[in-house]
Amino acid sequence: MTGTPADPVRELLDANRDLCERAVDPLEIAAALEDSGLATDGAARYRHADVFGLAEELYARVPRRPPVREPLPPAEPLRALPLAALRGAGAHLLPLLPATVPGGLAGGALAVLAGAGAGLLTARGGRAPDGWGADGWGADRWNAESRAPDAPGTDGGAVGRASGRGPFPWAALGQGAGTGLLLALLAAAAPGAASAAGLGGAAAGWAAAWLRRFGQRQGAAATLGEFRSRLRFALPLAVLAQLAVLAGLGRAVAGGTSATGWAALLVLGTLPLLAGVVRDAGRPGAAAVAVLTAAAGAALLALPGPARWLDASPSGGLAAAALGPALLLAGCGWPPSTRPGAYR
Repeated sequence: MTGTPADPVRELLDANRDLCERAVDPLEIAAALEDSGLATDGAARYRHADVFGLAEELYARVPRRPPVREPLPPAEPLRALPLAALRGAGAHLLPLLPATVPGGLAGGALAVLAGAGAGLLTARGGRAPDGWGADGWGADRWNAESRAPDAPGTDGGAVGRASGRGPFPWAALGQGAGTGLLLALLAAAAPGAASAAGLGGAAAGWAAAWLRRFGQRQGAAATLGEFRSRLRFALPLAVLAQLAVLAGLGRAVAGGTSATGWAALLVLGTLPLLAGVVRDAGRPGAAAVAVLTAAAGAALLALPGPARWLDASPSGGLAAAALGPALLLAGCGWPPSTRPGAYR
């Protein structure tokens, strides 16, 4: 006659050791036990009132297996920074040519086309996006940062999108067209501010490339919390640096610009940096929609009826239309910028 084992939990532990070692918390073990058919009656065989108490004991008995982390890709070489600056400058200076030379409706239409073409030419290709990862740290949580965007258990399923993949880069086309329209409207309202914003595109491209490189160089972080602490202030510092560059450019080429022109310069000059960060983190569609929304709102406020009704200057309407999308991009880009998945 076989008696009851002295330690029945040990047998269950041996049968589920791999699960217990990799579990992030007791609830993960409890869910697996329930899926295997171990209900409350079954937990009683292991001297526990319910599955949750049994899962807590299993979790406490087994030490956590050290997480296996896939290294981040090598940091981009230094030569990528000036190249990114040239791409950013090209994407913003090209639409300015028709916007300032012929001007008017024809110049604006040509600026939109030039912006769309520049967006296609400067789009970053071949970069696979990643889900933006889980919030906690534990076994396999670093690897969760590199799961496919639609994989269960990540919060990137709804937001991870292909950057540079697919038959045609519609997002790059839309973002470039929106940028061209914004610069055309700014050139009509404040030509000096438009020139400064176009030159600021070089700084925006450089700042976005620097942020990617900085994130890729933090692959030695031991935990996800350490990685986040290193990246927490990277994007705000990049935005501050971009604003400082725009202020310097504005003083150099747009000294007599009005206060609303300065506001439009700073907002429109920061928008491409934020859009670039969101795009490179795996959401090119969100970046394009934000820029197109700003352009559509600015075009609407530039019409005689809305401008007269709101009693707003053209440059003031530009700043107001672009401020909301810029803030949304900042809120959309900052949290993911502290996660490893944004730099793969």
